[in-house]
Amino acid sequence: MSTNRTFSLSMIAALAGLTPLSGMAVEEKPEGFIEGSTLNVLARNFYFNRDDRKGQSSPTGNGYSEAWAQGFIGKFESGFTQGPVGFGLDAFAMYGLKLDSGTGRSGGKGSFGVLPVDSDNHPEDGYSKLGGAVKVRLLDTVIKAGDVFPL
Repeated sequence: MSTNRTFSLSMIAALAGLTPLSGMAVEEKPEGFIEGSTLNVLARNFYFNRDDRKGQSSPTGNGYSEAWAQGFIGKFESGFTQGPVGFGLDAFAMYGLKLDSGTGRSGGKGSFGVLPVDSDNHPEDGYSKLGGAVKVRLLDTVIKAGDVFPL
């Protein structure tokens, strides 16, 4: 009988010790425009090789297509201004860098278009894009206008 009583007292002591932590977890501090901001940078490396030398035609005319590129995506997401209606801003920058490819293997404007090409059908050495969106929060609903990324 004393074993059950010890177990019950230890459970009560453990729950009493966790009570302040659970109260802190429930209490949310409102985030502001700067305090709720995040900045993320994603790096991706991409290599593509298609061998069409078994009687199939290729857009390059030499039987294969090949490209190697490195990409970076930087995303900034602000928090919201305080109040019943909050306003915020999202922005992004993308940069792609050609690591290896050439006129004879890039595929040009055919079915294989990993790298953008110039007017002479040569792959570009680098390419970029900038964009952004404004956002409004009302209760639990967020509306964005501009360039947005799907979740």
